[in-house]
Amino acid sequence: MIDSYEVVHRVSGALGLASVPPPMTRSDGERKIGMVEVPDSPTRGVTTWATVAASFFPTGYRTPDGRPIGVEMVAGIDSRWSFVGDAVAACAFQIGEPNEVRPGTIYRGAIGDRFTEASTPHLMSVPPFLWGSFESFSDPDIHVTWLQLVPVTDAEADYCLKHGFDAIGDAFDRGQPDLFSIERRSVSLDGA
Repeated sequence: MIDSYEVVHRVSGALGLASVPPPMTRSDGERKIGMVEVPDSPTRGVTTWATVAASFFPTGYRTPDGRPIGVEMVAGIDSRWSFVGDAVAACAFQIGEPNEVRPGTIYRGAIGDRFTEASTPHLMSVPPFLWGSFESFSDPDIHVTWLQLVPVTDAEADYCLKHGFDAIGDAFDRGQPDLFSIERRSVSLDGA
Protein backbone atom coordinates (compact mmCIF):
# COMPACT_ATOMS: atom_id res chain seq x y z
CA MET A 1 0.00 0.00 0.00
CA ILE A 2 1.27 3.46 -0.89
CA ASP A 3 1.91 5.53 2.23
CA SER A 4 2.83 9.14 3.05
CA TYR A 5 6.56 8.39 2.87
CA GLU A 6 6.16 7.19 -0.71
CA VAL A 7 4.29 10.37 -1.65
CA VAL A 8 6.98 12.58 -0.07
CA HIS A 9 9.64 10.58 -1.93
CA ARG A 10 7.72 11.16 -5.19
CA VAL A 11 7.51 14.92 -4.51
CA SER A 12 11.26 15.20 -3.88
CA GLY A 13 11.98 13.15 -7.00
CA ALA A 14 9.64 15.23 -9.16
CA LEU A 15 11.33 18.41 -7.98
CA GLY A 16 14.79 16.94 -8.56
CA LEU A 17 15.74 17.23 -4.89
CA ALA A 18 17.37 14.72 -2.55
CA SER A 19 14.77 15.62 0.06
CA VAL A 20 12.04 18.15 0.78
CA PRO A 21 11.05 19.85 4.04
CA PRO A 22 8.84 17.69 6.27
CA PRO A 23 5.14 18.04 5.46
CA MET A 24 3.06 20.41 7.58
CA THR A 25 -0.31 19.11 8.71
CA ARG A 26 -3.54 20.62 7.37
CA SER A 27 -6.98 19.60 8.64
CA ASP A 28 -10.58 20.33 7.76
CA GLY A 29 -11.71 19.20 11.21
CA GLU A 30 -12.41 15.64 10.08
CA ARG A 31 -9.55 14.67 7.79
CA LYS A 32 -5.84 15.47 7.70
CA ILE A 33 -3.26 15.74 4.96
CA GLY A 34 0.35 16.79 4.79
CA MET A 35 1.51 19.81 2.81
CA VAL A 36 5.04 20.15 1.47
CA GLU A 37 6.29 23.69 0.87
CA VAL A 38 9.39 24.13 -1.31
CA PRO A 39 10.46 27.77 -1.85
CA ASP A 40 12.21 28.83 -5.06
CA SER A 41 10.92 25.83 -6.96
CA PRO A 42 10.67 25.50 -9.91
CA THR A 43 12.22 28.98 -10.14
CA ARG A 44 13.28 31.80 -7.85
CA GLY A 45 10.31 33.61 -6.32
CA VAL A 46 7.90 30.70 -6.83
CA THR A 47 6.94 28.19 -4.15
CA THR A 48 5.81 24.66 -4.92
CA TRP A 49 3.08 23.32 -2.65
CA ALA A 50 2.27 19.58 -2.80
CA THR A 51 -0.23 17.51 -0.88
CA VAL A 52 0.72 14.34 0.96
CA ALA A 53 -2.03 11.76 1.59
CA ALA A 54 -4.83 13.47 -0.38
CA SER A 55 -4.69 10.27 -2.45
CA PHE A 56 -6.08 8.44 0.58
CA PHE A 57 -9.47 10.15 0.00
CA PRO A 58 -11.80 8.14 -2.29
CA THR A 59 -12.33 9.84 -5.64
CA GLY A 60 -14.95 7.47 -6.97
CA TYR A 61 -12.73 6.69 -9.98
CA ARG A 62 -11.16 3.31 -10.74
CA THR A 63 -8.60 1.94 -13.17
CA PRO A 64 -9.76 -0.55 -15.82
CA ASP A 65 -8.49 -3.36 -13.54
CA GLY A 66 -10.61 -2.06 -10.64
CA ARG A 67 -8.01 -0.32 -8.44
CA PRO A 68 -9.10 2.97 -6.88
CA ILE A 69 -7.55 6.11 -8.34
CA GLY A 70 -6.14 8.56 -5.79
CA VAL A 71 -5.15 12.16 -6.49
CA GLU A 72 -2.41 14.34 -5.06
CA MET A 73 -2.32 18.06 -5.83
CA VAL A 74 0.57 20.38 -6.60
CA ALA A 75 0.78 24.12 -7.26
CA GLY A 76 3.52 26.60 -8.11
CA ILE A 77 2.54 30.12 -7.03
CA ASP A 78 4.35 33.40 -6.33
CA SER A 79 6.22 32.97 -3.02
CA ARG A 80 4.80 36.18 -1.51
CA TRP A 81 1.56 34.35 -0.66
CA SER A 82 2.03 32.02 2.33
CA PHE A 83 -1.69 31.13 2.44
CA VAL A 84 -1.44 29.14 -0.80
CA GLY A 85 -0.81 25.94 1.16
CA ASP A 86 -4.17 26.44 2.87
CA ALA A 87 -5.83 27.05 -0.51
CA VAL A 88 -4.34 23.86 -1.97
CA ALA A 89 -5.43 21.93 1.13
CA ALA A 90 -8.97 23.31 0.77
CA CYS A 91 -9.06 21.86 -2.75
CA ALA A 92 -7.79 18.51 -1.52
CA PHE A 93 -10.49 18.37 1.13
CA GLN A 94 -13.06 18.60 -1.67
CA ILE A 95 -11.90 15.26 -3.10
CA GLY A 96 -14.70 12.72 -3.04
CA GLU A 97 -18.33 12.30 -3.96
CA PRO A 98 -20.16 14.28 -5.23
CA ASN A 99 -17.24 16.46 -6.40
CA GLU A 100 -15.43 15.66 -9.61
CA VAL A 101 -11.66 15.48 -9.44
CA ARG A 102 -10.27 15.85 -12.95
CA PRO A 103 -8.62 18.39 -15.23
CA GLY A 104 -10.90 21.40 -15.50
CA THR A 105 -12.37 21.16 -12.00
CA ILE A 106 -12.86 24.66 -10.61
CA TYR A 107 -12.33 25.14 -6.87
CA ARG A 108 -14.38 28.27 -6.26
CA GLY A 109 -12.92 30.77 -3.82
CA ALA A 110 -9.84 28.70 -2.95
CA ILE A 111 -7.66 31.82 -3.27
CA GLY A 112 -10.34 34.52 -2.84
CA ASP A 113 -11.50 33.18 0.52
CA ARG A 114 -7.99 33.82 1.83
CA PHE A 115 -7.09 36.99 -0.11
CA THR A 116 -10.10 38.97 -1.25
CA GLU A 117 -8.02 41.32 -3.42
CA ALA A 118 -6.85 38.48 -5.69
CA SER A 119 -7.89 38.90 -9.32
CA THR A 120 -7.72 35.11 -9.59
CA PRO A 121 -9.95 33.93 -6.72
CA HIS A 122 -10.29 30.32 -7.89
CA LEU A 123 -7.99 27.38 -8.54
CA MET A 124 -8.45 25.07 -11.53
CA SER A 125 -6.97 21.59 -11.84
CA VAL A 126 -4.85 20.74 -14.88
CA PRO A 127 -2.45 17.93 -15.74
CA PRO A 128 0.94 18.91 -14.24
CA PHE A 129 2.98 20.82 -16.80
CA LEU A 130 5.21 23.14 -14.79
CA TRP A 131 7.74 20.61 -13.57
CA GLY A 132 7.25 17.93 -16.23
CA SER A 133 8.05 15.21 -13.72
CA PHE A 134 4.99 14.60 -11.53
CA GLU A 135 4.13 11.19 -12.91
CA SER A 136 1.42 8.76 -11.85
CA PHE A 137 2.47 5.77 -9.77
CA SER A 138 0.82 2.56 -8.67
CA ASP A 139 0.96 -0.50 -6.50
CA PRO A 140 -1.37 -3.52 -6.47
CA ASP A 141 -3.90 -1.63 -4.32
CA ILE A 142 -4.11 1.90 -5.78
CA HIS A 143 -3.16 4.12 -8.72
CA VAL A 144 -2.11 7.67 -7.76
CA THR A 145 -2.08 10.56 -10.19
CA TRP A 146 -1.27 14.27 -9.84
CA LEU A 147 -3.24 17.40 -10.66
CA GLN A 148 -1.67 20.84 -10.79
CA LEU A 149 -3.72 23.76 -9.49
CA VAL A 150 -3.50 27.09 -11.31
CA PRO A 151 -5.15 30.38 -10.30
CA VAL A 152 -7.99 31.55 -12.55
CA THR A 153 -10.20 34.63 -12.77
CA ASP A 154 -14.00 34.63 -12.52
CA ALA A 155 -14.25 34.97 -16.31
CA GLU A 156 -11.82 32.10 -16.91
CA ALA A 157 -13.64 29.83 -14.44
CA ASP A 158 -17.00 30.59 -16.06
CA TYR A 159 -15.52 30.09 -19.54
CA CYS A 160 -14.12 26.68 -18.55
CA LEU A 161 -17.46 25.59 -17.12
CA LYS A 162 -19.36 26.80 -20.19
CA HIS A 163 -16.98 25.77 -22.99
CA GLY A 164 -14.92 22.99 -21.41
CA PHE A 165 -11.38 22.38 -20.32
CA ASP A 166 -9.95 22.20 -23.85
CA ALA A 167 -11.36 25.66 -24.66
CA ILE A 168 -9.78 27.33 -21.62
CA GLY A 169 -6.54 25.47 -22.40
CA ASP A 170 -6.61 26.96 -25.91
CA ALA A 171 -7.22 30.43 -24.47
CA PHE A 172 -4.24 29.98 -22.13
CA ASP A 173 -2.08 28.80 -25.05
CA ARG A 174 -2.98 31.97 -26.97
CA GLY A 175 -2.73 34.38 -24.03
CA GLN A 176 0.24 32.87 -22.17
CA PRO A 177 -0.87 34.14 -18.72
CA ASP A 178 1.48 34.26 -15.76
CA LEU A 179 0.07 31.22 -13.94
CA PHE A 180 2.32 31.93 -10.95
CA SER A 181 0.38 35.12 -10.25
CA ILE A 182 -2.84 35.60 -8.32
CA GLU A 183 -2.90 39.27 -9.41
CA ARG A 184 -2.98 38.95 -13.19
CA ARG A 185 -5.60 39.99 -15.70
CA SER A 186 -7.86 37.47 -17.36
CA VAL A 187 -6.75 36.14 -20.73
CA SER A 188 -8.81 37.11 -23.78
CA LEU A 189 -11.71 34.67 -24.07
CA ASP A 190 -13.30 34.28 -27.48
CA GLY A 191 -17.07 34.04 -27.15
CA ALA A 192 -17.05 34.84 -23.42
